[in-house]
Amino acid sequence: MRRTILTGAALLLAVTACGEQTAAPDVPEGAPEAEQSPREEGGDPQATSSPGDGASPEGQASPEGQASPGGSEEPHVFNRHGDEDGFADVRPTDYVATEFTTFSDMEWSEWSNEVARGEGELLGTWCMDVGCQDDPYDVEVELGDPVEADGTTYFSTYTITDHDDDMSAETRQAMQEADGGRLSVPSSG
Repeated sequence: MRRTILTGAALLLAVTACGEQTAAPDVPEGAPEAEQSPREEGGDPQATSSPGDGASPEGQASPEGQASPGGSEEPHVFNRHGDEDGFADVRPTDYVATEFTTFSDMEWSEWSNEVARGEGELLGTWCMDVGCQDDPYDVEVELGDPVEADGTTYFSTYTITDHDDDMSAETRQAMQEADGGRLSVPSSG
C-alpha cells in the first residue's frame, strides 16, 4: 500500500511539473533581464517604461515591431504615473493623463502614428464625490491629435468612446469641464 501511494505521488508530481514547463523567451543581447524603471536604476529621466507597464525601453522594438524613441517615431503619452515631473511613455498600463484624470489597467488594441485605442478603467478628481477612486469606470478611449514637444511626438487629446452605464451625464460633464479631453504634454523649453 505504501509503495502504491509513493508511486502515485511521484507520478502526480511528474505530470504536474511537465504541464508547467514553458519555453524561455528569446531575449536580444543587451536587453535588461527584468523590466525595471530606468528611474529606479538611476537611469535616464526621459526613459519610457515603468514597472509592469509593457512600455518599450528606449532603443528597443515595441511588441508590435514598431520602433521606439530614436527609431521611426511612434507617438507617446506624457505620463506622470509615479513621477510628478512626467516621462514619455508608450502603451502604458497605468497612465496619469492630467492632474485631474487617470487611466488604469489599460490594454491597447491599436497604437499608430495618428491614433491609439484601448480599454481600461477611468477615474479622476472630477468623480471623487461618487466614489470612482474605489470603483473606476470601465471605458474605451481613443487618443489623437499628435503634437511635437522637445523633439518627441505626443498624443494631445483623448475621447471616451464607450463607458459604463453607471457613468452619469453629470459625471461626464464634470470630466469634460476638468480637462476638456486634453492630455498633458511637456512644455517646450
